[in-house]
Amino acid sequence: MKALVILAALALGAVWSVSAHGAVAQLSDYTLTVTGQCPGLVTIEWSGATPNHRQGTVIARQRGSTTIPSGGCQGTVLGLQQSVWLTHVFGTDKGFGTHSGWMASGYCRWFIQLVEGATCHTSNVAQLP
Repeated sequence: MKALVILAALALGAVWSVSAHGAVAQLSDYTLTVTGQCPGLVTIEWSGATPNHRQGTVIARQRGSTTIPSGGCQGTVLGLQQSVWLTHVFGTDKGFGTHSGWMASGYCRWFIQLVEGATCHTSNVAQLP
């Protein structure tokens, strides 16, 4: 099944804040970790991103394999299955940082992945609390 990608900045029912840390990170493993509780405050932390680029938060109900069907990252394979939602776009800052917001109960236990817009690099897949 083709991926269904929907830009919905408030799909998680969240108000987000972003913070960056320390020195500029070199491009390496693009990693994502998730902490917090759902429903409630959830924080994603990333490292190994290309500094000063845009990245998108992509979520789905299941792990798997989905190819982005169109746009600048057409052909990029995600570690998510079937219907995939692009929920928020924000900067990579210095290549690492955190992003926090309130998670609605309807998204608990879903899976999340980051995608850099300019390079189409993808992070690992993590599960929301």
